[in-house]
Amino acid sequence: GRIDSATMSFEGIAVGAEKGYPVKKRALYKSSKRWFEKKGAKESKKRPGMRVKAVRSVIRECVGFAPYERRIMEILKGGGGNPQKRAWRFAKNRLGTHRRAKVKVIEIEKVVSAAPKKKKVKK
Repeated sequence: GRIDSATMSFEGIAVGAEKGYPVKKRALYKSSKRWFEKKGAKESKKRPGMRVKAVRSVIRECVGFAPYERRIMEILKGGGGNPQKRAWRFAKNRLGTHRRAKVKVIEIEKVVSAAPKKKKVKK
């Protein structure tokens, strides 16, 4: 339904784009996901904020990677037949779910691709 702006009366129309029971649009509440998107905020609901990202990056610098994460790096660097699939399988066994494994492998792929490549020395 829609509100007729001239008379401010509701029209309940049975057909067309504006069909249906006449309802008023409610304002977005501030904790909603759409409110964050509409605001164009740097932080959003259900995603880590800037502070959390900064803290995690500092911890990653200090502590480094877990042994299973280093193994995933080795698998990805090693090549062979479809290393990404083998990395997913290994990560899934360690982390429990397919989704967590995919996210972890993507994260480690970024680290591997950002790492400086070793140059081959000609003899």
